[in-house]
Amino acid sequence: MTQSPRSTLLALALASFAAFAPACGDDDGVTPIGTGGSGGEPPAGTGGAGGEEPAGTGGSGATGAGGQPVGDEDSDHDRDGLTPRAGDCDDFNNTVHPGAEERNFDAIDSDCDGSDAPGKTLVWSADEDPAQPDLVDALALMDADGDGQISFEEFSAACAESAMLAGTARPGVVQVHASCSGNNSCRGMVYQSWNELYEHSCRAVNGCEGWSCVETAEDQDRDGPAAFKAATCDHCHSAAAGKFSVKVPPGEDVSAFLADFWERRSDPYLQAIIAFGIDGATPEGTAYANMPGSYHVLSRSEMDRLIAYLRTLTPEGDNFEQVPTPDPIDPGN
Repeated sequence: MTQSPRSTLLALALASFAAFAPACGDDDGVTPIGTGGSGGEPPAGTGGAGGEEPAGTGGSGATGAGGQPVGDEDSDHDRDGLTPRAGDCDDFNNTVHPGAEERNFDAIDSDCDGSDAPGKTLVWSADEDPAQPDLVDALALMDADGDGQISFEEFSAACAESAMLAGTARPGVVQVHASCSGNNSCRGMVYQSWNELYEHSCRAVNGCEGWSCVETAEDQDRDGPAAFKAATCDHCHSAAAGKFSVKVPPGEDVSAFLADFWERRSDPYLQAIIAFGIDGATPEGTAYANMPGSYHVLSRSEMDRLIAYLRTLTPEGDNFEQVPTPDPIDPGN
């Protein structure tokens, strides 16, 4: 029986498709996208902008956007080796699956544990060989409320007991870092906002956007008045018995400024000033340092006793005058 050219072309096309089809199928038996439903019905959606043929939506059965099967618990569309049944919470993103590295504060639950936070936070000692750090699970030691995060209060509480987790150190005080500028004080631990914690015993290990716990001096059992002198507070704030001299900024009403002076200053605020001093820059850009830090002079207990003593004193003072910024030196003269 003689075949027409049309029949011959159709037979060749079917043979070519049969040879190509296994390469398009899924190795694990998942039906390839757009192969149609029962009865060999052609897939839907064979058109498209520019004449391109997008993947079909399949025949009968539930489908998702782009023709992806819905509710297939044993699929592995992103080829990360894990299926939704095995815990993959995003089967179209191969960076999201159980065991993936979790990055804090990116709004993505990368390891599919139900939380956008690392499973554990590690602390390592900068004194050890970097290739073999002494790792400690900081969450297990600090996370008192069990929320998978280290809060400022939890970090402060641990710091108050010891400036280090992996080693032994005297109690410390917390120094807050708003940026990557400035030097960190000596000996303690640094917590970064991306949930990394490490220890160090050298100056200039910076805490960028995080907190540092700095070891305080050995306790000399000073009372409040003795600590006041040891921290050289008497250089600027000495006054008559029971008084505390305050330098009121220019233009401020003295009575109003002093009325709630101590109430406006929390214990952590006073502690930070005593430990690390006051420094900054004026709006004109002039740097200043109004008092030295005393973390290396007073113990944490002595700072607490000094704060309690300060709150028994009555503030008094006057406006100080702002010294004008000097004219720049002319190098030609």
